[in-house]
Amino acid sequence: MQRAWIDVLTPKQILFFKPLKEKLESQGFEVLATSRKYRELNPIAKMQKLDLEYFGERGGSSKAEQLAAATRRQAEIAPRIKRFAPQVSVSVASGVCARVSFGLGIKHIAVNDSPHSEVAGRLSLPLTHHLFCPWVIPYEAWAKFGVPRSKITRYHALDPAAWLKRKGRRGRIPRLNRRRKTVVVRLEESNAPYMAGTERSWNDTVLRALSDSVTDANLVALCRYGDQLRGVKKKFGDRFIVPEEVIDGRSLLKATDVFIGMGGTMTAESSLMGVPTVSAFQGSLYTEAYLRSVGLLQKARRPARIVKLVRSLLERNLVEVYSKRAKSVLDAMEDPIPKVAEYLATIA
Repeated sequence: MQRAWIDVLTPKQILFFKPLKEKLESQGFEVLATSRKYRELNPIAKMQKLDLEYFGERGGSSKAEQLAAATRRQAEIAPRIKRFAPQVSVSVASGVCARVSFGLGIKHIAVNDSPHSEVAGRLSLPLTHHLFCPWVIPYEAWAKFGVPRSKITRYHALDPAAWLKRKGRRGRIPRLNRRRKTVVVRLEESNAPYMAGTERSWNDTVLRALSDSVTDANLVALCRYGDQLRGVKKKFGDRFIVPEEVIDGRSLLKATDVFIGMGGTMTAESSLMGVPTVSAFQGSLYTEAYLRSVGLLQKARRPARIVKLVRSLLERNLVEVYSKRAKSVLDAMEDPIPKVAEYLATIA
């Protein structure tokens, strides 16, 4: 029997890999999906009805903590994978998945839209048999990881197309004042190595500017970590709705009038759903550049600019305009899942 191992490390990966797992199983694969302990993962996996086996944890914010956690996780998961004996493995950029696969002679496939995430990429992509990525990312972006063009397949889609082209489950969202418009802020991945060197107080700077200037709307702050949540609730809980429970992002976006993203995935998801979206990410992304070029995303690097854009988008009520534009863009994208599944079937 063909067997595949999928290592799922973030909420985005749950949404992308769930349909891939289902597609592989429909093709006769036996699939093992694994993960690690992380605040948002378990609740979202339950919402999406994705069965995961958990090994280890993410670790803290320091390099030493993350190294120790990854080392322990690799030791815990290797015996399970040896018993399962898959022919192929899949991850975005799981160093543990790539290393265990290499050690056990398993072909590791990466599905990655984040060449800016250099640490994760260097720990996984050099050991990768083949890489799949969105077409907006140039082949040269992967050269620093030692991945030649001959080992790259691009799909004509951004990753959120994998779940936005499928019917979503209605999930839990915070209670909102329906007489007011809603602005949602997704805080940055502050513990990620690629955020080193950026302004550490950026979350607070943006939230404070919105709190002071946007007083006539529901303000929602979506946190990633427990310490992030506690800090935001303490500083801004009188003005922001700060959900302590993990909520369903897609359902919340359907009730959102303006979205501000400090990362990549939910910003792209919001844009492709037709929600007026502002990126406050402290860097540049190929996916962002594409979404800006088709008129689905605006970029702001200063708090005053963020506030100005939010107020303008709220006043102009552009949801219908953005929705039509987003539908056209999303419809033109392919579903990346069949392309990845077909390749896995040929090498397993």
